[in-house]
Amino acid sequence: MPELIETRNAWLLAWASAAANFITFGTLFSFGVFQRSIAESLDSSIGPVAALFSLAVFTYYTAGAVGGRLADRYGVRPVLLAAGFLLPVGLFLSSRATSLWQLYFCYVLMVGPAVGCCYPPLLGAVGRRFDKRRASALAIVLMGVGGGTSAMPNISEALETRFGWRTTFVVLGVLGALIISVVVVVAGPDRQTGAAPSPLGPIVRNPRFQRLFLSVVLVGPGFYTPLAFYNDYAIDHAISRPAAAALIGLVGGSSVATRLLISWRPNVFGTDRFGTMGQYQLGYVLMFLGLVTWLVAGSAYALLVVSAVLHGVGWAVWVTATPLVLTEWFGVRDLGGVIGVFYTGLGVGALAGPAVAGVLIDRSGYRPAIIAVVVTTFLASVTVLLPVGGASSRRIAA
Repeated sequence: MPELIETRNAWLLAWASAAANFITFGTLFSFGVFQRSIAESLDSSIGPVAALFSLAVFTYYTAGAVGGRLADRYGVRPVLLAAGFLLPVGLFLSSRATSLWQLYFCYVLMVGPAVGCCYPPLLGAVGRRFDKRRASALAIVLMGVGGGTSAMPNISEALETRFGWRTTFVVLGVLGALIISVVVVVAGPDRQTGAAPSPLGPIVRNPRFQRLFLSVVLVGPGFYTPLAFYNDYAIDHAISRPAAAALIGLVGGSSVATRLLISWRPNVFGTDRFGTMGQYQLGYVLMFLGLVTWLVAGSAYALLVVSAVLHGVGWAVWVTATPLVLTEWFGVRDLGGVIGVFYTGLGVGALAGPAVAGVLIDRSGYRPAIIAVVVTTFLASVTVLLPVGGASSRRIAA
């Protein structure tokens, strides 16, 4: 009976973690919906506002590296409490901003880190509570990311149209505080709390980790630029606002559907069919194809839909493989810290992607910006497709 209760609690934590990722990622990835309104109300342009999103994503990843490490040592609850404070306070203060620098300060330094205090710590906590069903449990946790990206842009667009972006920020902050509070209760004490984490230096210096890290730096611009600009691109090409917001929702919706498929039928897109590293590589290729489709889409909404779906499927295939590859190579004990450090590479790419794309769009239009991320994503795909040495299922001693 104790094992059954433990298993039930572990699955409950997986679903609660999905809910936390739903609201935190859904809030962050809805930012593209607000860009135009924020720029107009603060007398700015798309470029500087898009850079705000890039910086928020960067602080999310840097906070994730710290939060994942702290959760490995002290348990996930204290880190979640920090997220439950930072998200609502950051959104409330952002809603009161009267200049762009105030929004930079509040949104970048509070909302971004709130996401980082949820994602790697929860992946680590759930990963440590499973063995045979770890892939399915982590797919559920990651499903919340796709679900939030799917649903929240449309919800945010409806709220913003009715109440404005400032009130919408407050509403999202209240929802975030409530959901994260529930997850804190569900999480309970971590069995590993108090254990000294292993040094991450040997892992970071490992050539396989470094190759994978380089690939994620290169894929970052192509991953985040569509999330920041699909909405405005579509509006600029005479597509209605609801249909434009739906593109980001399609990214999330296709991602959720793919994560469900991977969780329940791993022989289709998952590790049973491709192996962990093969699944990771497939995700990069699909995202590259999605960006190429965006490049040739013009004002054809059907092609934009195809681009969004390819992006979402590639995202799901890649991101569900990531913790499994890292677990196989480096073990599960320090999973939160390893994932957090690894994803700082994606933060570097995200910092460069939408910010640089925003400048290019302001100066030369969308085509040069899309070409730039097609090139970086191609280089990322080449990097990850090159042999990294050894079998992907062989664990590397730290």
